[in-house]
Amino acid sequence: GAVYYNASGILLDESATQTQLLGRASLISHETAHMWFGDLVTMKWFNDVWMKEVFANVMAAKIVNPSFPDVNHDLRFLYQHYPSAYEVDRTGGANPIRQPLANLNEAGSLYGAIIYQKAPIVMRQLELVLGAEAFRDGLRAYLKRHAFANATWPDLVAELDGRTPVDLLAWSQAWVDEPGRPRIHTDVDVSDAHVDRLTFRLEDPRGRSLVWAEQLRVLADSSAGVRAFDVTIGAPVTEVAGATGLPNPKWILPVGGGLGYGDFVLDEMTLKYISTSLHDIKDPLTRGAALVTLWESMLESRVQTSTVMDQLLIALPRETDQLTISQMLEYARAGFWRFTGADDRGALAPKLEAVIRGGLDRAKTTSAKASWFNALRGIATTAPAVAWLEQVWSRKIKVPGLPLAEADEADLALELAVRGVPNAEDVLATQLGRFQNPDRKARFAFVMPALSPDAAVREKFFEGLKDPARRRREARVLEAARYLHHPLRAAASKKLVRPALDLLHEIQRTGDIFFPKRWADATLGGYQAVTTASEVRAFIDALPPDYPPRLRWALLASADGLFRAARLSR
Repeated sequence: GAVYYNASGILLDESATQTQLLGRASLISHETAHMWFGDLVTMKWFNDVWMKEVFANVMAAKIVNPSFPDVNHDLRFLYQHYPSAYEVDRTGGANPIRQPLANLNEAGSLYGAIIYQKAPIVMRQLELVLGAEAFRDGLRAYLKRHAFANATWPDLVAELDGRTPVDLLAWSQAWVDEPGRPRIHTDVDVSDAHVDRLTFRLEDPRGRSLVWAEQLRVLADSSAGVRAFDVTIGAPVTEVAGATGLPNPKWILPVGGGLGYGDFVLDEMTLKYISTSLHDIKDPLTRGAALVTLWESMLESRVQTSTVMDQLLIALPRETDQLTISQMLEYARAGFWRFTGADDRGALAPKLEAVIRGGLDRAKTTSAKASWFNALRGIATTAPAVAWLEQVWSRKIKVPGLPLAEADEADLALELAVRGVPNAEDVLATQLGRFQNPDRKARFAFVMPALSPDAAVREKFFEGLKDPARRRREARVLEAARYLHHPLRAAASKKLVRPALDLLHEIQRTGDIFFPKRWADATLGGYQAVTTASEVRAFIDALPPDYPPRLRWALLASADGLFRAARLSR
């Protein structure tokens, strides 16, 4: 019955964001829910390890949500799950939720975003298919039938199948047993300023002819107001009969309610609207779902990065929902560093910094100020912005309403150092002397060589990481790796990419279950050059046939951002 937590997830600083507070509550509830899912009833084999994780997440949401009545929990679910699930499911490294496992020594490689983020989305779809009461009663019957014993996913499917007319075996085949996401095209015919026909066309991007049964809430904004249509996708083409005759449509979104999961190919009218007027969508959940869909459309080359960044510059000052502000800031950071060419960042930087400084000044709560400040700390590149941050770090300037904890100052020192401020080594040395927490001090000291202005020092530090003993404190290693491969160091550090990838197989054998994917993310996350993308692609293509398949998947998922960045940032 004992549950062990890392202190960093439980003992939050005064400047903790709303997301961190919610995350802590969810973590506690998730681990508590394992007493039922994974303990009272345990999987027979690790191919069903995902079940205990997904139901711990499902129950955590039901436990936590009532304690945070001011939070839009459907919006939080959207941001917490969809972007992370898409980051894997859109890639060549996509994997099924339920995977065969021949040897227990590979069980750790099953964990990842597909289990933790996609599976809860799939379970929500299952709850929609069955209805909330039938879903609840089915889970109760399953737990009672298999209490203090072992059970499988097919056991649960059998328990639920009789409670719905839907063929759950076919449903499970598409959603649980196969990798990837559906591609759903919006086809709308308009004449005389009225909708003649609205259909959704389902496509399997992998060519398997799979049909994903899915509940959608289609929203259409026209001169008659915003209309909602509940639609079940269960065939290659689905027509929305009720939409016929809608006058003067402005946009049609198949992701209403934050429900739809897939690669949504929007009609031209809708894509243009959310690319330029996202901020005018009134409902926060609809606006959030449109935001995620816009970002995915950019990654699929349907809209330009510059267009999305321009819309973020317009939308951020007008946004009032803190969850959406946080997601927009995350997209702005990724758009700036990953998908905007290095030669174009100079023109974008002052505009983006001004928007973020304005948001920081307007923010009313400590949590909101922390979100804006953290974004500025991560994006700032112009001389005035970096100088201002240095004055904040040196305690010459205080940000009203934002107490900076020891960890905040440490992060700020590292960001100043990677930007090459003239006194970078003094900043790091001074920060090292400020620490009261010995663990944080040790972590900072470990990371410092990765911030050295001397490339030879950084390369020597990387060589040291080839020793498994030096990689024992994995959180420290990952932080250092992210700075080694920071976009501002990409030109000097690209020579380290291949050696880092060569270590991946050994890291899988010697490290924590999450370490290989995170190592690959930290290694590849700072690059966008076509040459680097080509080198990584060649490395993956040359892997031997006996290379662990799940490790190959993880590498493909981590490299996907680089491949897309190389294409989008040209």
